[in-house]
Amino acid sequence: MDSLNKMEAARRNKANYLKAKEAFNNKQVDECILFYAPNHEVKSKQSEKGREGIQKFLEGMHQSWEDIQITVEHAVAEDNWVMGRSVATATHTKAVLGVQPTHKKITATFWDLHLFDEDGLIIETWNLMDNLGIMQQIGLLNKPNE
Repeated sequence: MDSLNKMEAARRNKANYLKAKEAFNNKQVDECILFYAPNHEVKSKQSEKGREGIQKFLEGMHQSWEDIQITVEHAVAEDNWVMGRSVATATHTKAVLGVQPTHKKITATFWDLHLFDEDGLIIETWNLMDNLGIMQQIGLLNKPNE
């Protein structure tokens, strides 16, 4: 692949990444998963392979955090890779990690790295979420100096 084609692929992949986040925010999970390859695999944890696995995960996020919204703060694309740093916000209205609803607004930063195939679909994903921050905000753990 020459450098111009690599740049075009990077632009397309970044646009697809952002469209997937937008569909997720609009609770259009069926549309969102179309940006994932049929054989998609989450590499950062053991999970079900394929679109079914990512669909269950995304639907579960909307069930646990009914008003969840993701703001992509930075997205960087190179060749077939897209890395994003995002902030998720949601109200704690359902039991999470055994903690009853606090009705507090929860904010968590996360990073995700995606490998895209030649068709511009996400084939592999790695995620890193600030779970400690979430646990502190819902009251499962004390914040430092408390």
